Amino acid sequence: MLKKYQPERTDLLINTDWGIPSDQLPRETAESRGLKLFHDRWITKAEKRQLRDEHGTYDSIRIVGCLLMVITLLIFINIGDIFRDGILYTSLVVVFGFVMLTAGIGLIRFKRFARNIAVLVFLSFLVLPFTPLLRDDKGSPFIAISGLIGLYYLLRKTARKIIASPVESTSADTKEKRPVVRKAAYAILLLLAVFATYTIYDVRQAKRTAADICLNAEKGTPLGKFLSKFPEKDYKMIRRAESVMIVPKSGMGRNYCKVSHDGRIITGAKTGTND
Repeated sequence: MLKKYQPERTDLLINTDWGIPSDQLPRETAESRGLKLFHDRWITKAEKRQLRDEHGTYDSIRIVGCLLMVITLLIFINIGDIFRDGILYTSLVVVFGFVMLTAGIGLIRFKRFARNIAVLVFLSFLVLPFTPLLRDDKGSPFIAISGLIGLYYLLRKTARKIIASPVESTSADTKEKRPVVRKAAYAILLLLAVFATYTIYDVRQAKRTAADICLNAEKGTPLGKFLSKFPEKDYKMIRRAESVMIVPKSGMGRNYCKVSHDGRIITGAKTGTND
C-alpha cells in the first residue's frame, strides 16, 4: 500500500483505500475484469496511472522543497565569502536565503503559500543569470536549470491539485476564495523580490565602476586631468590632503576608489566600501 501523504485529502486516489486486496479476489476473476496487480492490490489501468502520477508528484514536490533547503545551506556555508561584498549585499542574500528556507519547509508539508513563494523564487532563478549580477558566475547554469525544474514540478496539474485546498462538497456553486490579506502578502513579496534584485544589481554595478576607476588611476598621471573625467552629477569627490575619494553615486554611494597623490600626480589607488 502506498503511503498516504495527506490522509485528509480523500479527493486524491492515493489517500483512499484504493483497489481490492489481492487475497480478497481470485486472480482469474481479477484478470477477467481487466484488473492489474499493483502493490498487492487489484486496480484498473486508469487507477494505476493515476496512483503513479500522484505518488511521483508527491515525491517531486518534496524533492523541490529539499532543493531549496540545500541551496539555502550552500548560502550559509559560503556566508564568509559573500560577506566580502559588504553588509547590505550580505543582508539581502541572507533574507533571500530565509525566503527559500521557508518555501522549502512549506513544500515538504504541501502548503500552498510555500508553492506560491517557491514559484517566485524559481522565476527569479531564470532572470538572475542574465543580469550583470550573475552573468559571469560559474553557478549560473545550475541556477537557471534549477528554476526550470522547480517551475515544471510545481506547476503541473497534479501538483496544483495536491497543494490546493480541498474542494468543499457542500455546494456545487462553492468557489474557493483567496483572502485579500494573502493576495497582498504575495504582492509585497513580489515587490520585495524586484527591489532586492535591483538593489543588488545597482550595488554590484557601483562596485565595478569603483574598481574601473582605480584600474585607470595609473601612477604618475596628473591628478587634475584624471579627476576631470568624473562629472559631479555621477560622482562625489571627498578631498583630503594626500588622497581623493571618488564615490559613484549609484549603489547608494557605498563603493569608492581612494586615489593617493602628492598634490600633483597620482601615487596609488585602492577600492573600498562604506558599510
